[in-house]
Amino acid sequence: MTERFDSVVIGAGALGASTAYHLLREGQSVALLDRGRVVSETSPRAAGLSMQLRDDLISPIARLAVAKLLAFEEETGVPLRVHRSGSIKVARADADEAQIHEEVRRARENGLELDQISPERAHRLAPWFNPANAKAMWFAPGDTYMEPGDLPSAYVTAFRAGGGSVREHAEVTAIGSDAGGVTGVECRGGARIETGAVVIAAGAWSPVVAALADAAVPLWPVRHQLFTTTRIAGVDDTQPAVRIMDTRTYTRPYDGGLMFGGYEVDPLTTDLRTEGPAFAIATMPLDGAPLREMLAMVSEEFPSLATAERRELRGGLTTLVPDGRFLVGSLDPLDGLWLISGCNVGGLSTSPALGHHLAHWIATDERPEELAPFDPNRFGDTYLDQDSLREAAVRTYTHKYSSEEVGHGEVE
Repeated sequence: MTERFDSVVIGAGALGASTAYHLLREGQSVALLDRGRVVSETSPRAAGLSMQLRDDLISPIARLAVAKLLAFEEETGVPLRVHRSGSIKVARADADEAQIHEEVRRARENGLELDQISPERAHRLAPWFNPANAKAMWFAPGDTYMEPGDLPSAYVTAFRAGGGSVREHAEVTAIGSDAGGVTGVECRGGARIETGAVVIAAGAWSPVVAALADAAVPLWPVRHQLFTTTRIAGVDDTQPAVRIMDTRTYTRPYDGGLMFGGYEVDPLTTDLRTEGPAFAIATMPLDGAPLREMLAMVSEEFPSLATAERRELRGGLTTLVPDGRFLVGSLDPLDGLWLISGCNVGGLSTSPALGHHLAHWIATDERPEELAPFDPNRFGDTYLDQDSLREAAVRTYTHKYSSEEVGHGEVE
């Protein structure tokens, strides 16, 4: 049996669900496919943080995304709980202190509410944070956090309610094409869908799916881990997230306790081209040792974390790009082949804006100016060598929060 849709989106995580929903809003017929269950891989294992102060290319995306998160129910009719409690960024080293001052200046130039704060105010905002070692800090009251699985689940709900077609356990095994471009997809078991637009939103699996169309995707999957605790006295969901720059760690409220995560110096990487079809994020090996080492470096800042009972250790495969910026747009070599990936540990929180812009481009054939810097083909042949690609991607991951951060892609 062969069906026909205007667009097919492959991957039902945050980026895919947002794109599918926004395509439906553009008046298209859309099928959203996932190799497993919807919202089952990396998206629900994220930290759910957003931060609006980025570089000049990413900040407009981050700011639109926060605005859409706060207006989510009004737009979609589906409730979504978002905590607009702000975030604190902390410099303990001299080099990081200079960066704090520079970021305050940039925020003011761009009309973003963000100010340097005193240790006393920081402690009032987050009583479980001891700022005694801080050289400088800023507070951005408009930053948000949410429980990560809620957002893509809400998009899937809105997509279904609007008449979108969701197909679970629909692994794409072929992408059809002719001289005019994409013609459709075939799924395991023989189901066929005709379409003139295929959107690859498969997260860590994106290079595998793209290879079906002889396309190369310049990203590398890197494991990112965090843990949560049971309830801690004095913690509530009105309090901000806190980032410590030199240790590349973050902490935020989580269901009456705290969440702690960080960027490892030697993270696990995975080449899904060599993994079998049974591989899933749920079975990916986790290792709490790197988090324990990072926690030891901030034990004075977060004393309650050292004694709190652990609730969950979780991790996902994020998609890292050499320049720290998204991969969103038309993907060579086929007309009608699209990509939305390269989250750099920030796809969940930016998915409302990225999906909105990409859907508009697909539906109208007019590229939004905001997506121009994120052309998936911008590297040319530079990273066809997989060892070079992996090395560059890992460097992006391991330089979060530093002055050497590539692309300033620092949302979780």
